[in-house]
Amino acid sequence: MGLFKKSIIGLEMDSKEIRTVEISGSKKNPVISAWGRIELADGAVKEGKVADTDILSENIAKLMELKGFKDKNVVLGVNNQDIIVRFATFPKVPDDKIRNMVMLQAEDYIPVPMTELEIDYIITGERESEGRQFINVILVGARKKMINDYIKCIESVGLNVVEIDSTMLAIARSALIYSDTGTFAAVGYNHDIGNIMIFRDGILEFARTISMDSEENQPEPEADLISDILLNEIRSSVNYYLSQNFAEINKIFLCGVNISQKTVASKIQNFTGIQVEIPDPYKSYKITGTHAGSGFNASDFNACISLALRGMEE
Repeated sequence: MGLFKKSIIGLEMDSKEIRTVEISGSKKNPVISAWGRIELADGAVKEGKVADTDILSENIAKLMELKGFKDKNVVLGVNNQDIIVRFATFPKVPDDKIRNMVMLQAEDYIPVPMTELEIDYIITGERESEGRQFINVILVGARKKMINDYIKCIESVGLNVVEIDSTMLAIARSALIYSDTGTFAAVGYNHDIGNIMIFRDGILEFARTISMDSEENQPEPEADLISDILLNEIRSSVNYYLSQNFAEINKIFLCGVNISQKTVASKIQNFTGIQVEIPDPYKSYKITGTHAGSGFNASDFNACISLALRGMEE
């Protein structure tokens, strides 16, 4: 879809804010040429999906103008319960036949009519069983209506959506920069959705999407609420993974979007006994433009940067 640009914007959002980064140059020499976040008006996005196209469009246009974004091409990250991730195994076939085979057999793994979904896939490896060769595949399905709602909002303000990616997988790519060996978990969260992924030697073997909603009028501080939700889900996810794979988790990478990241990381480490680290793989990137040196914290924008890098020229 027209990927590989010399300059591109990575954009993602939740019900509370829009976050975006513009990167110029190439994957080998990336430069952050603009960045920003803006509080999102109530009712524009709910549970990671567009609820009011007019309000969302206005907020996107406002952010682009306030923060001096120049490019018009966008890689959009989406993260909600309309994104379905499944692990599948298919017989190995010639490369030019893989896509057709995956599309034909995806319905056996995803309990939604294929006509309602956009399907993508990632081949993670091969294996042999009873003398036959198989490929291991991660299937990613996204409901077309949800995607089209986002595209409508973004393109209505003069931007061009060149690619749509799973924010969960964007977070995964940023974590893999830090470590591609051993068994570790990558936990991402925003104001609506949390993602728990477990990798072994660089291969994604487990993924779960959870709601970050909590009961209203809770007296606990934000960090405590986030920690409570994540702790329960991490514990059950790790226990399930251990029962299936017999591999100990030796580290957790935590990727959040608020100032509570360090507090949440500390609480999770104390309760699980597993080392928790906040990855910051893009901290050395050069920042130019009118907002250079104005409080940019790369770890808050890991997903946006990862999204933009996907669309950059080599």
